[in-house]
Amino acid sequence: MYYFMPLISAMSLKSALGKHLVNGILTNGGFSQKTMSHLKLADAIPGTVKFNLTVEKGDSNIYDTMHGGLGASLVDLCSSVAILSKCKRWGVSTDMQVSYLKGAPVGKDITIVGQCDRAGKTLAFSSCFIYNEKGDLLLKGQHTKFMGTPLVELELDD
Repeated sequence: MYYFMPLISAMSLKSALGKHLVNGILTNGGFSQKTMSHLKLADAIPGTVKFNLTVEKGDSNIYDTMHGGLGASLVDLCSSVAILSKCKRWGVSTDMQVSYLKGAPVGKDITIVGQCDRAGKTLAFSSCFIYNEKGDLLLKGQHTKFMGTPLVELELDD
């Protein structure tokens, strides 16, 4: 199960990440805007972020459960935001692995937790876990990114 250690800057970081997501990825159109429009940032501390999402019909496969492509996209985005929260850089994916353990039915709420496991000079390693309302692990992923991109300015409210 996931947990957060309280930090003084947690609300400030959450606010800054939320602004960056809304003003950046989620409003620039294309795939992210359409599929991630109902993704809500719930909490953030440096290196760990928590999102909530209700699985909608448009997110589903033929079995009325969350589509695997959306699960992989959530791993990509949420683990990337965890890296951003720790080292203030995006990056490009070099490797991603996703394990689907249990389905998330349409209409159900899920919690997505992304965490930066390690960030070095050129590579960052992150993990992502998706849970259902009961706390059951539905999906787990690992994500590696090349960190050759410039720093991102996060406007922290101190």
